[in-house]
Amino acid sequence: MDDGAVQDTDWPTELGGDGDWNSDDPAKVDPDASVRIALDIDPSVTTAEIGDLIEFLNPWLGLSYWGVYIGEGQVIHFGVGDENMTRKACRSFFQLMMPKSRTDCVLKKTRICIKHVNEIRLPLGTRIRVNNKKHNLVPSPPEIVKTRYETFLHQEFKYDLVKFNSEHFATFVRYGHAVCSQIPFQKNEAHSDMSQTLELIMQQRKESQL
Repeated sequence: MDDGAVQDTDWPTELGGDGDWNSDDPAKVDPDASVRIALDIDPSVTTAEIGDLIEFLNPWLGLSYWGVYIGEGQVIHFGVGDENMTRKACRSFFQLMMPKSRTDCVLKKTRICIKHVNEIRLPLGTRIRVNNKKHNLVPSPPEIVKTRYETFLHQEFKYDLVKFNSEHFATFVRYGHAVCSQIPFQKNEAHSDMSQTLELIMQQRKESQL
């Protein structure tokens, strides 16, 4: 995260044993080397800071799935643990192309959860990287980011490519604005209704804890 973020230092040790990425025998120091190669994990991920946006770029559909790095190799993301990325992208595409009344059988509620980046089911060749340069917004302080993702952890919402998808959730956690760069004619426009809805949920949660 930019400006004042706490850098997480557990990832290089976790993924790389003693952290020696230049070893002649990567398998000895990096037991997950084959996973990183299969998923094309960018080196930026090994030095991710809490609050960074993690982009999972699907090589087949050209769509990106998004999460927020929260430390120790984990991301919080708007996704279903037993649903692979391709299926999610396909049903989102159907929703965009078909009338809403005909997509109810395709879409379902989706849970916000935490997973290690290596445990998220992704197509081979998926590129995983830190990408904080897509939205041109000022990141929130780490403590606010933490409050946001803790508020929504385990909650379920209907996955909607246009109104509320993984990028909307990730950008709200990092910036406080639900934004998506993948919607034609609406790229990087804040979805004010969804942002307000998420803020209201946070406020209600705060009041219930008083």
